[in-house]
Amino acid sequence: MFAQVLSHNDPTALLAEPGVLAVVSFEPRCEATTTLGNIPVGLNALSGPAYEVIRYGQSPAKRGTLHDCQWNEIDDVLCLSTWIPEAECDHIGTATEAAYLRLYRVLEARGFSQVFRIWNYMPNINSGEGDSEEYKQFCVGRQRAFDALALEPQDFPAASALGHHSRGAVIYLLATRHAGQHHENPLQQSAYEYPREYGPSSPSFARATSMTLGGEKQIFISGTAAILGHATQSPGDIDEQLKITIANIDTLLAGVAAVHSPLQAVRVYLRHEYHLAAAQEAMALAHPHAEVTFLLADICRANLLVEIEAACLAQSP
Repeated sequence: MFAQVLSHNDPTALLAEPGVLAVVSFEPRCEATTTLGNIPVGLNALSGPAYEVIRYGQSPAKRGTLHDCQWNEIDDVLCLSTWIPEAECDHIGTATEAAYLRLYRVLEARGFSQVFRIWNYMPNINSGEGDSEEYKQFCVGRQRAFDALALEPQDFPAASALGHHSRGAVIYLLATRHAGQHHENPLQQSAYEYPREYGPSSPSFARATSMTLGGEKQIFISGTAAILGHATQSPGDIDEQLKITIANIDTLLAGVAAVHSPLQAVRVYLRHEYHLAAAQEAMALAHPHAEVTFLLADICRANLLVEIEAACLAQSP
């Protein structure tokens, strides 16, 4: 079984347990550690546990480094991470392109061809004007890498991209050896088809990816916001943006699986800490059985106040 669960325990102790692929640490630093499998992402948790544990099966994980990346492997699942140093973040497009290319070199070397989930965390995501905005330059760098790798839009997996208030950047991903399926939301224009106003390169990700892992169909939902078509809805209104975001996730899931388990690995990214109570109330009403981490983060568009991602199991009716 594949699972992403929350924990208060120390990462080093967790990583020694069989079946622990990696530990995502919500703490105010974004740099590689000497503890392979520990992934600090620079984001502060606003409530609840500070660690998310990625578990798969019962075997001990194999771990190593290659091409400035850290890899963690259990059976047919690989977790791979790489960090971008603070100085290189001044040219985030170029640094992102290089980071993606080295990640995919390691994927090839380890024999994992199918990426099903990617996370990108960086500083100053909304800084810069027009095409010089950091997020837009990040998208340019990611697309250049995908072009060099001959990846087409139908190959893009689920992904999230958020800003933190620390230094440096990290990209980490999950991959396997067999193909999954990527999904779009009928309420939203595919991100890779956004019009030119959103930057020189459209965001390169699917709204969700489903994948059979350990005999179970897992659904990985990308970072989702209050966007209908391609336009931001209700700027400045956290309650409406939460409502629209949750509705987007529910619509997406309805198109992927008629029946699914409660959401797991839910991350609610909030631009402002003072919106925590509103987000907690909205999630408790919409998904009362979900495990949720609330994180302080900058969303990729300056007029968005919240973004939500999640995972769940598809179940037979």
